[in-house]
Amino acid sequence: MLRLVLAVLCLLTVAPATGRAEIPVDIELVLAIDCSSSVDDEEFSLQVAGMANAFRDPMIQEAIQGGVEGAIGISVIQWSSDRFQNVAVPWRLLAGPTDADRIADEIAAMPRTIGTGATSIANALLFAAETFNGNGMEGYRRVIDMSADGENNQGLDLHVARAQVLARGITINGLAIRNEFPHLDIYFQDRVIGGDRAFAETAKDYVDYRNAIFRKLFRELRDVPVAVGPSLDPSWKEASLLPHP
Repeated sequence: MLRLVLAVLCLLTVAPATGRAEIPVDIELVLAIDCSSSVDDEEFSLQVAGMANAFRDPMIQEAIQGGVEGAIGISVIQWSSDRFQNVAVPWRLLAGPTDADRIADEIAAMPRTIGTGATSIANALLFAAETFNGNGMEGYRRVIDMSADGENNQGLDLHVARAQVLARGITINGLAIRNEFPHLDIYFQDRVIGGDRAFAETAKDYVDYRNAIFRKLFRELRDVPVAVGPSLDPSWKEASLLPHP
C-alpha cells in the first residue's frame, strides 16, 4: 500500500527510468480508437465522449480500486491504416476517483490526430502491443481494447499479427460497432479477439458506443484478482453483461 501511495503522489504520467522498480497494477489496458475514413468527426466525438463518461461513472471508479493493487494503467491510441497509429493519451496510473476524473477530462479534450485511412486492425494491434514496453508498470494482465466499425482491409495479415500479440501474453478484447457491418461482432469473435478470458462487446452504432464501452470497461476491470470488489446488485450485473440484440 505504501508503494501505491508513493506512486500516486509522484506519478501522473508514468515514464520508464533506469533502476526504478515497476509499479504493480491490476491491469495494463490500451484503448484503441478507430479513426479510419469510415469514422466521421461526429462518430469520433461519440467515441471520445462515451469513453470519458465511462471513467466518470462511480461504478467504474469503484471497480478501478477493486483489485489486489487497487490501481490500473490506461493508455489511449488512435489508428487507421498500416502507417497511421499514434499514442493520444500516454500511460496513466489510476488509483482512485480523482485519477479517473482526470483521465476522463484528458480523453474528453483529446483531439483527433488521424483523419482518414484504411482499416488496419493488424497493424494497430502490433503498435498497441509495443506501447506496453517500458511503461513503468507491471500488471497481472495486459489487455488491448480494439474498437472498430469495419474489418481489416489493409496492411499486415490479421491472423499473423494477432498470433504475434497473443504470443506476448497480451489479451485482445474487442468492441465491434455494427453500424456498417451487421455481423462485425461475429468477425471479431472469430478473427480479432484472443488470449486469457478474451471477449467481444457489441455496439449497434456510435450512439450505442457509450453503453458498450461502459459494459466493456466494467467487465475488464472486474476480471482481475479481487480484493474488495464493487458492491453491485447481482441482477444488474447479469443484465448489463448480456449481449446486445
